Amino acid sequence: MTVATRPDHVPPALVRDFDFHRDPQFRTDPFRAFERVRGDRIFWTPADGGYWVLTRSADIRAVLRDTELFSSDRVSISATPVWPRRMIPAELDPPEHGRYRRLLLPLFSPNAVAGMDSRIRHECVRLIDRFRANGSCELLTDLAEPLQNKVFLDIVGLPQDQADLFRKWKRGLMQAADRERRKAAGADLIAFFEEQLDARETAPQPTRRDVIAVLLESRVDERPLTRDEVLDTLILLFMAGLDTLVTVAGFSFRFLAEHPEHRRQLAASPALAPQAAEELLRVHSIASVSRTATRDTELCGVRIRRGDRILAATSLANRDPREFDAATEVRFDRPANRHIAYGAGPHRCIGSHLASRELAIILEEFHRRIPEYGLPDGYRVRTGGGALASIEAVPLVWRVA
Repeated sequence: MTVATRPDHVPPALVRDFDFHRDPQFRTDPFRAFERVRGDRIFWTPADGGYWVLTRSADIRAVLRDTELFSSDRVSISATPVWPRRMIPAELDPPEHGRYRRLLLPLFSPNAVAGMDSRIRHECVRLIDRFRANGSCELLTDLAEPLQNKVFLDIVGLPQDQADLFRKWKRGLMQAADRERRKAAGADLIAFFEEQLDARETAPQPTRRDVIAVLLESRVDERPLTRDEVLDTLILLFMAGLDTLVTVAGFSFRFLAEHPEHRRQLAASPALAPQAAEELLRVHSIASVSRTATRDTELCGVRIRRGDRILAATSLANRDPREFDAATEVRFDRPANRHIAYGAGPHRCIGSHLASRELAIILEEFHRRIPEYGLPDGYRVRTGGGALASIEAVPLVWRVA
């Protein structure tokens, strides 16, 4: 870890010992760990080269929406970025960002997601029926991961028989502590993407409207996308598309296993699932993105220098009592749930409609079939912090008639 010396413009009174990558409290409950710092509106930490942390929803939303003053050029607080080049379009600023984002929007629109509903539901039910009679499952590996892998591979246009490889690469890139393991996983993933692109270019599939087809057909600034631009887009979709829903589903089912009153609400009223999904996304917001100041400015009454990094943690925004009544409570009937689990501003997650729909389908179909369940005796949760909070396993048990 690179520990920074306090710059002259940072008041000593605003320096805090905060490290969301390595703090042991993030290994048991990242959301509660974030709550410990809510007393300060803004503070600075020397961890990972030094950065500012915002704790209020209004400030976080303002920074995410102000793309002129706060750049997305580097969205992750890390001394060793997962990917050496800019991921497209997440790490581009307007207007460049919009030119690439528009290419993908039709594939993730509400209408497009509605067209996937029956396929997602069919696969979800098939997976649940495989373990329903066993009296137990591991929520991540038995349901959330295989469902998300299938949906991701289908949208991107990749072979369905590669799911195990993608799981291996995901863990190597996003969870491995060793830099060489991350580098090897990245090289293997790029080699695979290169093979798929070569095959598609030599044998195009004109009836297929998937991400690869769109990227190979599209033009930006009156020219085709370069191979690096296509790869940088696929890497972003891989990072965001294979992990986020799985993790939120894990935290959500851990909560439901420990809170029978919420679990029974869903079992009694399956139609509540879409609203419940949004509330569970709010209280289990896992993304923490960074922005970089493009010029000297003032933020929350504090002087910010050009090049300063600012952490915008969606968990802090979505549990802010100034924004939400009883902010740390889960209320499936919460009105006007203005959460920013998917970010805010022009960089809001392009797959948000799909992720919300998938989570709602999982909640609905699981509780139709397995209304009563819990965690096994002796279960100890293991979680992680960082740009995307994580949870290692969520084993569930229930009685079989």
